[in-house]
Amino acid sequence: MENEARRKIDLKYKWRIEDIYPTKEAWERELEELPSLVEKVSSFRGRLGKDSASFREGMACYEHMSRQLEKVFLYAKLQKDLDNASPEYQAMNERALSLLYTVQEAAAFVLPELTAVEPERLRSWVQEDGLQDYAHMVDDIIRSRAHVLPEREEQILAMASPALETMDNAFTMLDSVDLKRGEVTDEEGHRVPLTDGLYSRLRDSRDRRVRAEAFEAMHNAFASMGHTIAALYAGSVRSDVFHARVRGYESSLDAALSSDNLPHSIYTGLIEAVHEALPAYYRYLELRRKALGVEKLHIYDCYLPIVEAPEEEYTYEKACDMVKTYLKPLGDAYAADLNRLLAGGWVDVYETPGKTTGAYACDVYGVHPYMLLNFAGTLNDVFTVAHEAGHCLHSYYSDRQPYINRDYPIFLAEIASTVNENIVMREMMAECDMQTEEGRRRRAYLINRYLEEFKGSVFRQTMFAEFELKAHEMAEKGEPLTPESLCSLYHGLLEQYFGPAVEIDPYMDWEWARIPHFYSAFYVFKYATGFSAAAAISRRLLDGQGRDSYLAFLGAGGSDYPAETLKRAGVDMSTPEPMRIALKEFASLVDDLAALMP
Repeated sequence: MENEARRKIDLKYKWRIEDIYPTKEAWERELEELPSLVEKVSSFRGRLGKDSASFREGMACYEHMSRQLEKVFLYAKLQKDLDNASPEYQAMNERALSLLYTVQEAAAFVLPELTAVEPERLRSWVQEDGLQDYAHMVDDIIRSRAHVLPEREEQILAMASPALETMDNAFTMLDSVDLKRGEVTDEEGHRVPLTDGLYSRLRDSRDRRVRAEAFEAMHNAFASMGHTIAALYAGSVRSDVFHARVRGYESSLDAALSSDNLPHSIYTGLIEAVHEALPAYYRYLELRRKALGVEKLHIYDCYLPIVEAPEEEYTYEKACDMVKTYLKPLGDAYAADLNRLLAGGWVDVYETPGKTTGAYACDVYGVHPYMLLNFAGTLNDVFTVAHEAGHCLHSYYSDRQPYINRDYPIFLAEIASTVNENIVMREMMAECDMQTEEGRRRRAYLINRYLEEFKGSVFRQTMFAEFELKAHEMAEKGEPLTPESLCSLYHGLLEQYFGPAVEIDPYMDWEWARIPHFYSAFYVFKYATGFSAAAAISRRLLDGQGRDSYLAFLGAGGSDYPAETLKRAGVDMSTPEPMRIALKEFASLVDDLAALMP
């Protein structure tokens, strides 16, 4: 049952959940059918690796069960994300989660049994008719043999998953439902409740008092629950350390990178490259300080545009039209699929009480992608539409792969979204008439906006990545993760990354406490590497090159390791060079902005 706020929203602005199941009763039937499918898969225990016929039949059963479980789980999750406070949706989600854990436990034998098969024998099976789709999966199984546990131990890990994932679920409920952000006084002098959507708008306010009040209220709200959040995050980190040690990895980071077959150095190399580029970032911040005319910057001064531009509020329809226009370099086929995505029923647009904050894309294989927004009408929201559309169409094209290969690796997850953002930004810049004062000012405004995107995707996410790395290293050394130690760690990183031009207000030490991505460890660095790869791809696309190879990249799914898939799109991430090239572009744009500023 929808809450009152959602009932008032036009259907065209809400996603069509019935595309997954026409009714809740249909969902119930498939939910109730799953135990029998689990039992059928379990019947292959002890014989999955016997011969190719058993492998063929067992994997077919496993895929059927997995696809149905995925639909059941995502139907419940998507419903809950629209209203986290709904007891009905909470109950549905808990039932689906419980079944998910049951399936994980029951299917724990699959990987150990296949790992026990001699590599050459496994490889011979996937040469047979109808089994070639499993070739990459088999290569990956052989690669990861050293970290797969005996069946009983894998089963115990699966049984422990509900407890070990409690921290993430608890933080989501705290963030989305229970934690009140307090009230602030807006530009018109009205006291208003602070929400995530309003915060995104107020941090761009020209009124410094409003910005400062919004930042202080937001971070003090999380600080008021600081001991609870620190305990949740410490538990999440210790869970990561536990999994890494149980599976025999040298560190939590190595365990996280293993799924994408990436070396430790790609993570540390990013941090080193960004450290090298910090002087250019300091130069940008000093330019910002002068433009704002303040003696000392605060972090609440580091988001709003520093070039005057006409204030403009964007409707959702206008945002969609802009995105569709600017993404024409991706070709007619992409444009048609983008129209299909944004036409209605695949996107949930507006913020409502209890709705999960932020934005995301979620794919349901065999149905279509779903996009969650909390659209507030800012330019940020326009770019969010472009960003999430990139995710959605990446999934849409990857779904053309067989089910076993349709999930693209996490390392590639932010590239398609960032390519879209970069193309939109560059096309908007190209429209500026540099022969007129208005055109020069518009270009300066857009360069500033692009530098902010760069800051958010590269400098900020790398700072987050370094925080995660150091927090996990502390836990691995047996050092305590307390509110004090986490805030001290974060404060040091704020000082390092923002440099001498920015004063760090005490409440900013608590920013780490409001970052939900920290509960999916070592994910955020992919925003930075993805931005660097996307910068190279988008330049080629705007030059009229590489469209076919890029669309092939989008459709590759998980059919190969990410570094190899990306090479075929023309980018080699085996060294930090693409990141250094992107960071040099940042430095060059800072110089361009300085030349355009009065």
